[in-house]
Amino acid sequence: MDSERIKGLIDLLAESDLLELSLTEGDSTVRLFKQAGKVLTAEPLTGPLPVSAPPPSTADTPTVQAIEVKASLYGVLHLTPAAGEAPFVTVGGQVEAGQTLAVIEAMKMFHPVKAKAAGRIAAILAQSGAEVEAGQSLFRLD
Repeated sequence: MDSERIKGLIDLLAESDLLELSLTEGDSTVRLFKQAGKVLTAEPLTGPLPVSAPPPSTADTPTVQAIEVKASLYGVLHLTPAAGEAPFVTVGGQVEAGQTLAVIEAMKMFHPVKAKAAGRIAAILAQSGAEVEAGQSLFRLD
């Protein structure tokens, strides 16, 4: 199974409500898990799938609640202030509440996409230059 196929599966799992995804192609099996909107493991397996144990209890460990930043309107997403410039944010970067993460171009006007709270950029969920829908998740902060 090639890395692009596995990356596609990781993206699919991250955008869905599923907590676990397994796929077998030929003699290769990939099993993905996530918790609180974050992919935890991606382990290639060989042979038959093992029986899953129940997920560990999270009662004793504090959970970091992921915050999703969504598009406020339909338009074209721009992750940089201008062509050839550095992006507003990168995965792993720290942001402050109210900081501009991107802009959405709609009807020749640019609308900033701002962080709702301080945190770390865990994922950028849309491509620069892509058309985005109102309510579509664009960033995940933790």
